[in-house]
Amino acid sequence: MNTNDRRIRKTKKALREALAKLLAEKELHEITVQELADTADIHRGTFYAHYQDVYDLYAQLEESVINELNAVMESDKEYTYAGLYTSLIDYIYKNAEICKMLFKPTGSHNFQNRICAWLEEVYLNGWKQEEKDLQINERLHFLATYHIRGCITIIDRWVKNDFNCPKHDVIKLLHDVDYNIDRIIS
Repeated sequence: MNTNDRRIRKTKKALREALAKLLAEKELHEITVQELADTADIHRGTFYAHYQDVYDLYAQLEESVINELNAVMESDKEYTYAGLYTSLIDYIYKNAEICKMLFKPTGSHNFQNRICAWLEEVYLNGWKQEEKDLQINERLHFLATYHIRGCITIIDRWVKNDFNCPKHDVIKLLHDVDYNIDRIIS
């Protein structure tokens, strides 16, 4: 199957949006394939041409968001916090419904834990690149965990409160937090 086919992309987008809409109303385990198909206005068989079940759709959606966020991170060749957070907040704002869905706790799927683990590694590697003689030790792991969880909590609150704070204020707050963590590490 050609995944670059416009019809396939359109179908997958409709299913993702349908999942986000349904998750605003109920838990993941309560959503049926038929509900998804009806909400996306596709045939149930079309759903099964792309996904095994609702959980497979959710897992693939999580994976694609993480891949897209990774691309956002890699696009900042200078590895600046301001650039990183601006790109991250713009991505979340642009993909608001999907991000609201992913930040909602849904049973065994815990998007925030995956994001935190991934970002902790990104930060540890970034800190190591910034400080050539820096040794990754338990202290840095603690600092990375604390820092990332705090930043994710700020973003989570912003998402759950329906983006009630201007983007530039959230970016500045995250940047300020980063400034202080850099002082601790140095």
